[in-house]
Amino acid sequence: MKIGMMLGFEDSIKTIATIAQEAERSGIYSLYTVDAGRSATITAAAVINATQRAKVGTYIVNAFAREPWMTGLEARDLNEISDGRFVLGVGTGNLHFNDLYMGIDSSKAKAKMRDFMEIVRQVVSGQAAQRVRYQGDVHRIRWRATWNPTTPPPPVYMAASGPNMVRLAGEVSDGVGIGIMSSVEFVRDIVRPNARQGAEQAGRDPEALVFPTAATISINKDVDAAREASKRAICKLYHPIPHPYYDSQLRQLGFAEFADQATQLVPAGRLAEAMTLVPDAVVDSMTITGNVEQCAERIKAYEGIADELILARTGQRDDQHTLADYETLFQLIGAAAG
Repeated sequence: MKIGMMLGFEDSIKTIATIAQEAERSGIYSLYTVDAGRSATITAAAVINATQRAKVGTYIVNAFAREPWMTGLEARDLNEISDGRFVLGVGTGNLHFNDLYMGIDSSKAKAKMRDFMEIVRQVVSGQAAQRVRYQGDVHRIRWRATWNPTTPPPPVYMAASGPNMVRLAGEVSDGVGIGIMSSVEFVRDIVRPNARQGAEQAGRDPEALVFPTAATISINKDVDAAREASKRAICKLYHPIPHPYYDSQLRQLGFAEFADQATQLVPAGRLAEAMTLVPDAVVDSMTITGNVEQCAERIKAYEGIADELILARTGQRDDQHTLADYETLFQLIGAAAG
């Protein structure tokens, strides 16, 4: 299992680039940026420029904030400047935030993503003068590339959580991008079977699919502090409104009672109260939390289940907001990568 890291929530692009360099020195396999407060593609370019070996990707770009043709062109360019190190991850973004931030109706996500993925995959691989034609319910394209790609096409992953979208990802993507707070059981028993079914129904080889999985990691020598940070991060997924994907994952794994409580309490500003209600089983199964040794054991649990584990660091109460905050994580990455 390969070990990656999620970036993009730090206070500056310079900080992101510095963390990327240190993570690469630690032996990281991949580094991913996200459309959340920053542009995933712009920050990916900065990470590419700051590194030499690591794979660099987006996890994810928001398809509802972009057009597929330009997304494909950006992926071609990023793959070129990275000498073939780029990976494109695409998803629907947060359906509620799409409406709240941009006034976009993203209720017909499945039709949108089918068209988007088909077009992007054709654009990233298009040869000079080769016709690219597609007519879908949401998107269409009539295009020819000006020149041949200088590198093999980048993999295109599709982020998915619910069963229908996971099956679609199996039909139209190279890999199913699984979001943070995904337990081993969720990946093994729900995502993988649904994605493989989608691939088989589309006449594709299900063995060719890969399953990158993002996981929050709250690492602290003070185990109680690490658990408190995880509970806070879980509850913040319900602020200012519930995040539909993570809410869905909690419910699919049997934590509907807590999901109902968080839905009521967190948007009402009662974060501290909601934190007291987070089940220990949620922290233990859906996050990587604890001291170095405990986190190392949790990472091992994903072996054979996730092809790539992408670690998203959870901030700690005693953070100094310097590179020193990441030192323990870099040590853990080095040990896991070794």
